[in-house]
Amino acid sequence: MERYGFERLRTDTRNGLSADYYEKRLGEQKSSEEIEQNRSDAFQQKYATKLKVEYRKVMSSFPVETKERDSKQRKTRSEKERDVLASFNTLHSRLERTLEGFGESQKLILRLKLARHFQNNEAIDENALYDAIIESPRFLDSDKGLFSRLLEVHEEKTLMKIAEMRKRKAKETGEGFNPYEALYMTESGKYYVARLLNMPHLEDESAYMNHCVGTSDSYVNRLKKGEIEILSFRNVPTIDKEGNRLNSDDTPILTIEYNLKTKTIEQMKKHSDDYLSPDDPYYHDVIDALKQLRTTTGDTGKSRDFKKISESELGNIAVDDYHLLTEQGEVSIDDFDLESGIFVLKTGRMDITPDIPKEKAARILAIVEQIKCAPEEIAYTHEEVNVHTKAYIGPWSVEIFQKIKAYSNIEHLYESFPDKKIFLQTIKTIPTLDSPPKAQEALDKENIYTSYRGRDILQKTEFSKESKEYDLVRFSVAQLGFPNGATTDEIYKKAKDLGLELCPAEVGPLLRLQSKIKDWTLIAMEQMSDRDGDPYIFDLDSGGGQLELDGFIARSGKQWDSYTRFVFRFRPSTKS
Repeated sequence: MERYGFERLRTDTRNGLSADYYEKRLGEQKSSEEIEQNRSDAFQQKYATKLKVEYRKVMSSFPVETKERDSKQRKTRSEKERDVLASFNTLHSRLERTLEGFGESQKLILRLKLARHFQNNEAIDENALYDAIIESPRFLDSDKGLFSRLLEVHEEKTLMKIAEMRKRKAKETGEGFNPYEALYMTESGKYYVARLLNMPHLEDESAYMNHCVGTSDSYVNRLKKGEIEILSFRNVPTIDKEGNRLNSDDTPILTIEYNLKTKTIEQMKKHSDDYLSPDDPYYHDVIDALKQLRTTTGDTGKSRDFKKISESELGNIAVDDYHLLTEQGEVSIDDFDLESGIFVLKTGRMDITPDIPKEKAARILAIVEQIKCAPEEIAYTHEEVNVHTKAYIGPWSVEIFQKIKAYSNIEHLYESFPDKKIFLQTIKTIPTLDSPPKAQEALDKENIYTSYRGRDILQKTEFSKESKEYDLVRFSVAQLGFPNGATTDEIYKKAKDLGLELCPAEVGPLLRLQSKIKDWTLIAMEQMSDRDGDPYIFDLDSGGGQLELDGFIARSGKQWDSYTRFVFRFRPSTKS
């Protein structure tokens, strides 16, 4: 028996007879640590799925059409989703840089809690929420609890910290002169901008302004790392020459957080975290200060030529639709000189609809997306598409796709502008990705989360050894002709009838590596079995902002909702 790999355990003797017992391990035994890790991974995967399902459930509770609005619910689902994702993207990018242990579950919980918040609220103070989460990071360890309560607790703690700082400052003497770095004065001579350099500066600013910039180490640590600058818009002190005394001191009015990496002004806060308003007596001086800031340089010699101001900080400043707020005031898009170089603070809503003249649409594309095309190069319907078309904005369907795919000059496609781009992309095979292990290594390197279902079918994926290109297009089930949904077999058959093809399995990981698709998208492919023998296909998602390669069960008779989107392969037509 031992010759065949069996191990002798013992020999039992009874009534003059003996029996030998042997054992052979038929499979590799996992350690207790590996078993525990597998259990933990399975739990995390199940929890992540629960959070995604709950998020979609919350989002589906918002009304779809404008006519469904009422006095309590003023925004439609698409508008609410835009608000949720905008807040999430802002908070996610900041927390990922600064919050230790901010992982996959925390991202999903953040997104879900934002969705719940917007069920009953029209806005959220992203900067205050960021500070509150930094102060109480375990709030993102569970999907329980509301952001409104977290913000209340944060406000209470901030007031206590400021009171303690003021008490301590009152007892301090003999600290010596600790000057700010004065950058420049506004043209009126009434105000100037100073750069705060250290923790005492931040504490003074917090104590006077009643906000949190100096109540924790978060800001000063990022300041020391060269990630941000904290600027203070202040009164210029004046002197009464006759009385030989100060009429006013250089009290702060507005605290500004400038992100050097993203060239974004992330915060502009007045006293008690209030926002700048056009009614403020110093409003025009602030605009002048921001204009001058773009001409200055920091410690590294790089210009402070910031590219944008966070939308949250301009909430009190209304800009009419199809208007821009510039350093010279609000101006209609029709009157704005694209070549002027004038500083733009904020733009109003600039949708492009079929009733917008093409000349105006061309200006909107140039301002909002920096897309340059002539009016005659824009199409709203498939009848208008021709060899000269560069931008298409209109309903998406297979019929339109079949017409425009022949024209390689069409670069910009939107179902609605600016929020909904049409997916039409060519990807290439990667020579170094010729096996599942190498593909997994590439995904890990790019910090792309791969679920255990995704890993199961990735291990069975065949990768091309030679160079190939895959032309891909995405359609919803409704756009394929099934307004009430359809099964997997029905969808695949209809796609074949329309001249579309299923994707090779390698398209899943290749597309995930070459595209920033964040909304849930399925790869139309031959099903592959997971570890339990169930048929799966790849799906792409962004769980809490982190890109994902996942697997989704796709039995032949599975019924898909009309909004579900699949990516197919197509063969480009030859241009005549």
